[in-house]
Amino acid sequence: MLPELWVRALEMPALSVTTPYTLRINLARLLRTASPAEAAIIAGLRSDIPASAFLSAYQIAMRAVDPALPPEQWACLCVSEKGLRSLSEMETSIEAGAVSGRKSHAMLAMDGIDWLYVIARSASGLICQRVSAKADGVSPHPAKPGQPVIPELPHHVVDFTASPVDSGYLAEDAHQCINKPFRYHEDVMVLLAFAGWVLRVSEAYHDHQSLIQCMKVLADGYRTGATGYDRSQLDAFDALIEELLQISLPAKFQQTWHRDRQLLLMGKKARDIIRSRLA
Repeated sequence: MLPELWVRALEMPALSVTTPYTLRINLARLLRTASPAEAAIIAGLRSDIPASAFLSAYQIAMRAVDPALPPEQWACLCVSEKGLRSLSEMETSIEAGAVSGRKSHAMLAMDGIDWLYVIARSASGLICQRVSAKADGVSPHPAKPGQPVIPELPHHVVDFTASPVDSGYLAEDAHQCINKPFRYHEDVMVLLAFAGWVLRVSEAYHDHQSLIQCMKVLADGYRTGATGYDRSQLDAFDALIEELLQISLPAKFQQTWHRDRQLLLMGKKARDIIRSRLA
């Protein structure tokens, strides 16, 4: 059976990326009252399309980067640079309290994001600091070509020209402490939110007991302080994906779902490597 909170979420109006203010207010309420995993599921249960579920899940995962990020504010993690094969080759730098360089993927950087959490070189190694999306020297522009999945949430290229960082946030050893853990938190939150959305749009969600059980197992094993997968979480993650991909949705949702569920498969190679190391 569905938990009562899930049932109530299904009875409420859908939230959408097309009405960001309403989505922001409702997500902030969730962040204040629910655990991250529960918030991701409920956000998915209330989403109109996968993009809305993804945006909510991503913002929940960003609280693993900065637990002090206010619930009403949205942020994105800026790591990627065009042609970057290793983080040791990163060109973006932070010196004397300012960031300079270019990041190739920043979600909603042109509209909607409050903070850009930038991983960059410094005299002490890779660090992460945050920059206001409206700070001097921050110049976002559309990425070309656009991403093939979740097109409703465009990613942008962002140029930083001596953009002042916020001195209130600093993370050292940013690859180990921020980048690697975030991939785990993002994976889990997005999968739970997508599963919630699938339940919402399926014609008979009460019939999907195996899916519901897999969601509960993954959510129950999630830990906010985790630095990555352990064996049980990896098993739970893979089991939920397997259940999710077996469900047939009504025809009007199939094209969108077939396109956007590819996001769940993009990290398979990395998860396979993690599994081999855990073995």
